[in-house]
Amino acid sequence: MNVFPLFFNLTGKTVVVVGGGTVAERKVRLLLRAGARVTVVAPEQTSWLRASAQAGALSSLFTSFVAEHIREAWLVIAATGRREINRIVAQAADALRLPCNVVDDGQLSTVQVPAMVDRSPLMIAVSSAGSAPVLARRVREWIESELPESVGDLAGLLARRRADIKQAFPEVHTRRHFFDYVLDSQIPDLLAQGKPTEALAAFDAALEAETPQQHIQVTILPIADLDAVDLLTLRALRKLNQADWVLYLPLTLPAILEKARRDARLMALDQAGVVLQDTLLNRDFWAPLCRSWAPGERIVIAWKSSWDVPPLLELLQQQGLSCELA
Repeated sequence: MNVFPLFFNLTGKTVVVVGGGTVAERKVRLLLRAGARVTVVAPEQTSWLRASAQAGALSSLFTSFVAEHIREAWLVIAATGRREINRIVAQAADALRLPCNVVDDGQLSTVQVPAMVDRSPLMIAVSSAGSAPVLARRVREWIESELPESVGDLAGLLARRRADIKQAFPEVHTRRHFFDYVLDSQIPDLLAQGKPTEALAAFDAALEAETPQQHIQVTILPIADLDAVDLLTLRALRKLNQADWVLYLPLTLPAILEKARRDARLMALDQAGVVLQDTLLNRDFWAPLCRSWAPGERIVIAWKSSWDVPPLLELLQQQGLSCELA
């Protein structure tokens, strides 16, 4: 990962766009949608930019760029179409430690503007770090075709009712289980069918009547090859993404563990660096662990498929846990 993905709240923030052509205009349109206060710096500007400035939607400086223009900026966009000028803008921004995007020039840029899928308030960004923008656009097009417009309505509903959800389910893991319940219910389909009233009624009913599972759910994930990420099934990926705990063998590839939730607790299944199958099939090994898990938590155990799975299932079930295979 050679760039760090980040969403920037630009509402009310000053953004300076250097350049007045059609490329600059496209960037300005996006920035205005994000609520930024835009200043355009260019001797010549498109008719739309001039009209927008006259309407008060943005500020225009019909002059050549100087470093003073960006002193109050939060973000700088260089879109002049001339690399020598863009380089001057990028150097001025770097001297002031300001993030700068140079359109179609990843080498000069310190930040990239990704391909975007807008399902507000849900936003999806796709970036190739400037190395293959056409590929990023193709990926965006694929996501656009797969993701219904109603996803934005669903995200909006969850955002509006977040306080109610938090009050009903103060514990983080039970709240997350409720979100999973809603996403797997009829509510997304009702929104996709253009039935917001019915969707809201179903949501309210779920909030009042549905209690997320309070038992501890253990998923055993048999892995034939502990370093083969591409062998993970969609079901296994989903279980990892929902896990509160991930217990793994030390040889498990970090790339597999990275599929878990970012705040999941990771624990290596070893004793003093040594892993013995007999040890891991011993009740005394698991009893204190099971007592440490909270009701409603989800546990994933990454297990070698060449080892016996049924004895582990039986041992965990004897601890009163609900177990399944991924």
